[in-house]
Amino acid sequence: MSLDFIAEVWDALRTHIDITERKEAADTLVNLLIDSGFESDEIKDSFRNDKEINGALKYYREQHESEEEYEEDFDEDEDDEW
Repeated sequence: MSLDFIAEVWDALRTHIDITERKEAADTLVNLLIDSGFESDEIKDSFRNDKEINGALKYYREQHESEEEYEEDFDEDEDDEW
């Protein structure tokens, strides 16, 4: 399925999602798109004017950068023990 089509569907449906629920819906959509193999840069390009999706994408990137740093630190600690 085309990412541009998904962006159009999101745009059509987002007004029907309660404003207090949009952030969580955007987070869910971003996670689904990433899990489906879409790259974060592709998502950013297709949803370039959507503040909820861009916010969710930024949050996703921050979370995964933190996890990667933690994993790198953990790996380094293991190397020190040997």
